[in-house]
Amino acid sequence: MKKGFLFCISFLILFFFISQNSFAVTMYIGDVDGFGFGGASGLNGAYGGSADINGNGVLDSGDVMPDLNGDGSVATNSGDDFDNREMDERYTSDGSQWTDMALSNSNNTVPDYAADYVVFTFNFVIDPSDPYYGQDHFINFVYGDYDVNPMYANVEGGQVTLLGNSDGGGLDGYIWRVYAPVSWSDMLDGKVTIDIIAPNEPYVTFDYALLDAAPISVDPVPEPTTMLLLGTGLLGLAGARRRMRK
Repeated sequence: MKKGFLFCISFLILFFFISQNSFAVTMYIGDVDGFGFGGASGLNGAYGGSADINGNGVLDSGDVMPDLNGDGSVATNSGDDFDNREMDERYTSDGSQWTDMALSNSNNTVPDYAADYVVFTFNFVIDPSDPYYGQDHFINFVYGDYDVNPMYANVEGGQVTLLGNSDGGGLDGYIWRVYAPVSWSDMLDGKVTIDIIAPNEPYVTFDYALLDAAPISVDPVPEPTTMLLLGTGLLGLAGARRRMRK
């Protein structure tokens, strides 16, 4: 009886230890909060419909950034600048200070707010007992772009193109998910750095950057015509329901 009890306890301890060390290097810079807007309840995109296109309650890939002044565009010098940073995000040096705000040349919240200044730095401790030890990882971004090219992310010497509005079906302020591989050899020093290169970009916003063992899922880009047809279909269904009630 005692042996069985001790075996169960030992197994539980081993399971707990493994579970605590089974997530590799998983680190966020910023947080998953829809750029500080959440689901942007009551806010529309420049296309005229809800900013939260997929209706999941948080601005993310496939949605659009809010057209804050309702003029039909989301742009610098257009009343769309915002700063939704939490206090602990404002006073960091890992790159969180660049999240949840409009990196715009018309946003005077802080100096040096252009996207070209952005650097994300992950510092971590390598654990040789981790099951993911030796495995390549990924840098994942969620960002909104306002379409002045070029824009890149330099990830430990590798360059990733960051797409813009014209690549997102022409949706102004389209929100992207993108990932880039990070080799294990580049992680052995306990540091991964991402430098955003955007010399001409007047308006970009980042929700978060994530270092993880898995790449983030990337949604298909919707076509504007598809969105219009979807909107028309929903209106038709609403009208049909009203007629049925009458």
